[in-house]
Amino acid sequence: MKNKQLLIAIVVLVVLGAAVIFTKEDSGESSSSGESTKPTNQVIETLDATKLASITLTDSDGSVTVDQVDGKWSVTDRDGFPANFSNIQSLVDTVTELKILAKQKVGKSQLGRFELNDPAPDDAKDAGTKLELKDADGNVLHSILFGKETQGQADPSSPFGPSGTGRYVLVGPNTVGEINETLSSDLKTGPADWLHKEDFLKVEKIKSIAVEQPNQRDSWTLTRGKDGEDMSLTDAKPEEKLDSSKGNSAGRVLGSPSFDDIASKSAKPEETGMDKAVTATIDTFEGYKYVVKMAKKDDDHYMSLTASGTRLAQADETAARTPQPDESNPREKAKDEKPEDAERLDKEHNAALAKLIAESEKAHAESQAKLREERDTTFADNLAKLAKLEGWTFKVSSYTFDAIYKTRAEMMEEEKEEAAEGAATPPPSLPALPPLPIPSTPAPATAPITVQPNKPAQPNKVVTSDIIKVPSAEEMKKGAKIEVIKKEDLPAEIEKAKEQSEEKADDKK
Repeated sequence: MKNKQLLIAIVVLVVLGAAVIFTKEDSGESSSSGESTKPTNQVIETLDATKLASITLTDSDGSVTVDQVDGKWSVTDRDGFPANFSNIQSLVDTVTELKILAKQKVGKSQLGRFELNDPAPDDAKDAGTKLELKDADGNVLHSILFGKETQGQADPSSPFGPSGTGRYVLVGPNTVGEINETLSSDLKTGPADWLHKEDFLKVEKIKSIAVEQPNQRDSWTLTRGKDGEDMSLTDAKPEEKLDSSKGNSAGRVLGSPSFDDIASKSAKPEETGMDKAVTATIDTFEGYKYVVKMAKKDDDHYMSLTASGTRLAQADETAARTPQPDESNPREKAKDEKPEDAERLDKEHNAALAKLIAESEKAHAESQAKLREERDTTFADNLAKLAKLEGWTFKVSSYTFDAIYKTRAEMMEEEKEEAAEGAATPPPSLPALPPLPIPSTPAPATAPITVQPNKPAQPNKVVTSDIIKVPSAEEMKKGAKIEVIKKEDLPAEIEKAKEQSEEKADDKK
């Protein structure tokens, strides 16, 4: 009896347990704990890379599509500008290796908690990022919806809180999976993030730069004779002086520029400011000629470019070989060398030196020829890359061409504020000394002052502002001597003379 009751109890528990699981999966509520799976469960089981021809990423903020045409990837949302293939390869490699670490059943109403709602509706909330891999006919090979990042344990010393360690992904109807990749650098939906930004303009060794402003009187030209020298203003007027720091900054312009985005080819010139563009023509010591058009529109900066030129030979390509010391060393004669052997040994030595020099000259010529060939190839390849940039208008940062986006007046030295203020405001005059009182009785010449006329300065003579006090003849008989009064002691001496005069006047009364 007891065994029968025990069997019934076990059956009841099994049925109740199954009912609980069924209820949790279909009730629309999230499961309290995820269902662990082995890390061999991949998000994408197979992908035929030869069929992949289009990638689209969409989230609630926007969408981007990159397509492969004739074996080359381009950004559809930027008029087909070349795409960054390394970004594409990184995304495809990452998603094809993603493995689900755990998954759980959730109700449809709970998907937003994981940011796994479909981003297709314009008003989608808590939407994820949808990745669609398509073939050349537009058929979807794989579609994956990525949710928010999973958070790891917070670092108490970090001000940024917990860092992402993984991401949620929709792996089936109402089934949420967890992966151990955040894909933060791969799932970008901004078209600008997918543009190929390498092989952009890089200007070096500027020889001259001519900037043409819409108003011709604002135009200017800078040149220099050698690379590394200061730039100088061409046709400078007598009152003009180039600000050397601005000139040197112009001489380094576009040394390592980049661009942020591409303006639409359908954009009108007035929409980018190109209707009032400033044009810079730049020639380099290597033979490049760049024509760069620059414009500002509100807070945005735009530029376009063309490149041409003929490569100029550099000094090291035609320089003569530097002779080595061992090429001119005389033959050392042995002490017991016989005369009949000297001539033979000299000829052998000279022949060896001639052979060494000939081989060195040949190696030098071959090295220069190889150098010229490499530079010719690099020059031609660079022009070919730059030719692909023609016809595009690039959105750049303000500092990219600010050094040359200036008028002629702005390139000149500015008057120093201190000097201008000094010229406008006369220096304050010294206060006048109060007049000395004149005694009623003429005072004896107790302190005559001798003023010596100005004389030309003589070598080793010290010119001072001291005053010489010469006593009267009567005072000198009494033992008075000539004194030198310092400038700072003069007020005291005047006061002393005044007191003496007053005392003598009182004595006479």
